[in-house]
Amino acid sequence: MAQTEIDREASVLSRMIAFWRRRFDTARGRPPVRRLVFVLGGGGSRGACTVGALRALLEAGIKPDAVVGCSSGAFNAVALAMSPDLETIDRLAQVWRSIRNRDLFNRNPLRMAYRYARSRNSFFDSRYLRALAARHLPPTFDQLALPCAILATNLTLARKEVFTSGSVPDAVAASSAIPGVFNPYRIGDCEYVDGAVAENVGFNEAIALGATSIVAIDNSTANPLRRPPSSNLPGVLAQSIQIMLAQRTLEEYQRYADRTEIALLVPNVEFGTVGTDFSQCERLIEEAYARTRAFLREGGGLRPDGQVEAGIHYLLPARPATIVSLAQ
Repeated sequence: MAQTEIDREASVLSRMIAFWRRRFDTARGRPPVRRLVFVLGGGGSRGACTVGALRALLEAGIKPDAVVGCSSGAFNAVALAMSPDLETIDRLAQVWRSIRNRDLFNRNPLRMAYRYARSRNSFFDSRYLRALAARHLPPTFDQLALPCAILATNLTLARKEVFTSGSVPDAVAASSAIPGVFNPYRIGDCEYVDGAVAENVGFNEAIALGATSIVAIDNSTANPLRRPPSSNLPGVLAQSIQIMLAQRTLEEYQRYADRTEIALLVPNVEFGTVGTDFSQCERLIEEAYARTRAFLREGGGLRPDGQVEAGIHYLLPARPATIVSLAQ
């Protein structure tokens, strides 16, 4: 179910408890218990980049204690929370490779016109998002091995919602329903759209889950050296939204970086793939894997204690001196 007011108060209380526990441990000379939370952003088809990045992280021995997901990152987050191992990544990669453009976006003009005439708010059906999640993910949150929070936007109540229990397929569909593309996804009396409308990354939710460090993967950053994929209206809108989401991610990072260690990985700096093109998933997975692996092995991404170096890391092609990192 969506997070209620009682849940919100509990989240505030849990953050306070985690803060004072760390202070108490420090005062007694004990190192605080380390809790790593992965935060997985969206990006439509660019969510395939996350799969490659996750493989490189797990191969390096970096495993999460909890997961937060938003938009297409919601699917990835739940899959990882099932079992954070390489076998899960293999299955997740296969799911991404199996998605076809025609499955999500049947662009037959008559069908699109019929869909819009019926819904008056979209061209494609968000029920496919639920069907995809139901086919590959557990039915409920209590079947996950790790704590998992999924972000969505409650269109009815005009606020962010956090799903931590109840139906997994409903939560994933609600988090992934891009407004104007998919119809709002209804749960009970409320309609939901893509979580990125309210919050693109879930740093605050990660802290609520007790994070002492965060590894976030963002696929929304626009490449400033690349022209928009098209100068028509959809191309301009897509590039504008990508810029807006990237800017919000940076602002969120700046807001929370002094509260916990955050390593923000950006693996798709200049791929140039639009978020509705699922024909390139294989390439996105492999290239993001190569970039993240190079960053961790040769790019100074790992600290001596085996953790990811905090900061914003733009992962460029795996060639010498092509990883641009910004100090925290």
